[in-house]
Amino acid sequence: MLNDKLILKEIRKGNSSVFESVFHEQYDSLVKFANHFLLDYKAAEDVVQGTFIYLWENSSSIQIKSSVKAYLYQSVKNSSLNQLRALKIKDKYELQYLEAILETADDKWIDDEELIESIKQALLKLPKQMYLIFCKKYFEEQSIKEIANEMSLSENTIKVQLHKGRNSIRQILEMATSFIFLF
Repeated sequence: MLNDKLILKEIRKGNSSVFESVFHEQYDSLVKFANHFLLDYKAAEDVVQGTFIYLWENSSSIQIKSSVKAYLYQSVKNSSLNQLRALKIKDKYELQYLEAILETADDKWIDDEELIESIKQALLKLPKQMYLIFCKKYFEEQSIKEIANEMSLSENTIKVQLHKGRNSIRQILEMATSFIFLF
């Protein structure tokens, strides 16, 4: 604990050699840690580098209660989880784009008939129950609870089916077209 207080004190003073020492000592293990969450080595490196930048730039206001190492791991974990939340938001927008393509017949809005046809074909390749759940959720805009009640299934089953449906559509589209969905 005393060593951590000295490290933080030196970083607050702007001692770059102490900061670099902590960076080199912790970097690889923090990247591996972040990669367990993100499953993307480059993104993990970005998260860790961002954590160290934040530490350097905000060292005067950071309160470390346990150790610098524990602080870094917690910061990397939080940043990784925030990045995953951001990806879910991105995925939601891509799914809305997919829905918009499927619902529109306006050639002026989208002129890729091959893409529209590929999406329709991908939906038709889903297992019957998955297709029904997918349509109820995204075209009839029913809630998971409503679908579960209507189909006499658990809400968890509906969630799993929706997740598998999105993955199946993505895989079918990746094979059928050069258009890649990341949802």
